[in-house]
Amino acid sequence: MNITSILAWLRRLPSSLAEQAVWLSARSDICAFCRKPIQFDNSEATSGLKLPLQLRQQLCNPCLSTIPWLTRILCPRCGRGIHCDDCIRQPNRSFICNRSAVQYDQTMRSWLALYKYRGNEELAPLLGAMLQPAFEELSLSLGATMKRGSIAACWDAITYVPVSSARAEERGFNQAEQLASYLASRYHLPLLPLLSRERHTGKQSFKSRSERINDMKKIFRADLSSISKLEQIYGSVADTFSRTHARIILVDDIYTTGSTAEACAEELTASSSVPLEVFVLTWARS
Repeated sequence: MNITSILAWLRRLPSSLAEQAVWLSARSDICAFCRKPIQFDNSEATSGLKLPLQLRQQLCNPCLSTIPWLTRILCPRCGRGIHCDDCIRQPNRSFICNRSAVQYDQTMRSWLALYKYRGNEELAPLLGAMLQPAFEELSLSLGATMKRGSIAACWDAITYVPVSSARAEERGFNQAEQLASYLASRYHLPLLPLLSRERHTGKQSFKSRSERINDMKKIFRADLSSISKLEQIYGSVADTFSRTHARIILVDDIYTTGSTAEACAEELTASSSVPLEVFVLTWARS
């Protein structure tokens, strides 16, 4: 381990301890985002959406009510709330569909920045919990029920979009991996590192659509050891659940043009020796 990695680990230590404190605490008196006192009668702040208990116990009413849940989907492929020119231009994708928890408005941008760029890793479980409604809805559309174990039976594994080693050392963590880890733990699913990133690219938020697409070409490589584990998992359950394809969920923080999801799914489907369906789950849809 080089000195940069050691320093990154030391930077993560306080926030990792704070994250454990969040898990051990059933509820907090202070909102995790705005740091104001929580009024625990927040039934009016959910707009009828069934939310994980963790969100209702650690977010105040005003913060809960500002979440722009993405429940009205007009584009069945990318999950956008409006008609999508990107999917019209590219009707054939390597992934089945994307679903996102929220729309990426200014409030969600500031929340993600607290976690992703300012190193507040204690927010990871909350952002992970925000993925639950979208993940459960996607699973239900594939035939799952809310009975114990039914959602897990829909999937063979969860994976995530990798970051470069340079980005991991700079930030100290991979946000997509932490979100995927939360869901894997919550729903008792295998978490597999199916991909690695071959080269470092600049921040995608500063780039045009064409620049994003060009950046993603041949940037990911499948981890053949993890692919083999996925194939073994699928082989052990294929007959039981009458599925002709292995099925995975690919987790990332933001879906913009779909270029990252497409590059990942293309590499995964090309590298698997069994038919593979890749579904994408993102925290926000820009």
